[in-house]
Amino acid sequence: SYIIGLQVTSTTTHEALQGEDIQVTIHRKPACLVELVVKAGKKIIDEAKREAIKAVNKEVTLPGFRKGKAPEQTILKRYPQDVERELHKTLANEAYAEAQKLARVPLLNQNAKITFDLKDHSEESAELVFSFETEPVVPSVDPKLFVAKPVAKAEVGEKQVEEAIKQMRFFFADWKPVEDRAIQDGDYIMIDLDTLENGVAHKVFRDVRFEVSKERMAPWMQKLVQGAKAGDILEGISEADETASEQERNEFKPKQVRITILKVESAELPELNDDLAKKVGAANVEEMHKSIEKMLQEQANAGAKEALHEQVNAFLTEQYMFELPKSLVETEKEHRKQQMLKDPKFKKRWESELSQEEKEKTEAKLFDEAHKAVRLFYLARAIVHQANLSITHQEVQQEAIATMQAWNQSAVQPDNIPKEVFALALSKVILAKAEDYIIENGSQAESSV
Repeated sequence: SYIIGLQVTSTTTHEALQGEDIQVTIHRKPACLVELVVKAGKKIIDEAKREAIKAVNKEVTLPGFRKGKAPEQTILKRYPQDVERELHKTLANEAYAEAQKLARVPLLNQNAKITFDLKDHSEESAELVFSFETEPVVPSVDPKLFVAKPVAKAEVGEKQVEEAIKQMRFFFADWKPVEDRAIQDGDYIMIDLDTLENGVAHKVFRDVRFEVSKERMAPWMQKLVQGAKAGDILEGISEADETASEQERNEFKPKQVRITILKVESAELPELNDDLAKKVGAANVEEMHKSIEKMLQEQANAGAKEALHEQVNAFLTEQYMFELPKSLVETEKEHRKQQMLKDPKFKKRWESELSQEEKEKTEAKLFDEAHKAVRLFYLARAIVHQANLSITHQEVQQEAIATMQAWNQSAVQPDNIPKEVFALALSKVILAKAEDYIIENGSQAESSV
């Protein structure tokens, strides 16, 4: 075989190949779509016809002949329409197989759909068009182009440890509903918060607990909720915090908000003693203090590392653009949407509260997120391959177990991990390996990490 022509346009490339009894033109289109225009000669058509006759022969019964053993001419004479119909399939199979011997264009995956259109055929020649998605062409990544911005690690000191201990005490607190009076300082309220734009509500958060106090609540919110009761719906204007810098104040944009007070509670915290320490797995208060400090340090390190990983991801998705298969992006978008719809409150809002415009904005945002996620996956995989980074079965298995534990499945048997969870874990490990490689080999800026 040999190439007889190559044409390139801004969106599509055309490559023509010639074989012994076949001519193939490869059209590479946007979104990793490939069209093979195949012109097949008599040899291929004859072989396809023989296969079509065999297929029909196996399905019919003729007097005097065993099934599948009738002469070809008899089958052609008695069942011409069946042969013609089967010929379309066998011709497509034969032509595609011969075309791919020349073109060697890989399918996107083993589940990729191939469509064909038989444009014309006779006893001497046939023209078919095959369409399918192929693997994207991923560019080579240069880690030296990545420049890390300084990342400030979260402070861990006595103040942070004491706050963590207090939050832990809340877990064991005796919560009592407040129903016979208005909200006052020291109460705890569970609220939904929405911003209001032109009368349309936009969710900020749901089911979040706040302590009504100057130290733990923005002054404007504290002023708004004081005197209210459970079930009240309040509207007000958000304001910049008094401790905000001048720049933060200048950048702050007040918003009309709506607060729904779901419930009001008071909390009686347990004493800070060795009995409480034992409840959280420590021998005494001193050991609990050290354990919490170590946990906060690990969280601070993980947070700083995650911030660097986010920088890498932004660098990759902004620096390296390439075509992606539409089906993968759509599948990822739909997966993200279905995950959101598993939340009953979001599902209710989606089905009965959101306007068509809001739904379209959500769909567009999901599509953008899906596009970046798929591109990041291919880039990470290319980096791992390019840098020859090792990934062990144990690493993937540990990630899969951690994923299932995060879904509140405590007893995880490694041999019973679902394939889809293992695939997700593999993707996470690949991405983490690629992110660390870019960080280690990038042009590092001075960082406080």
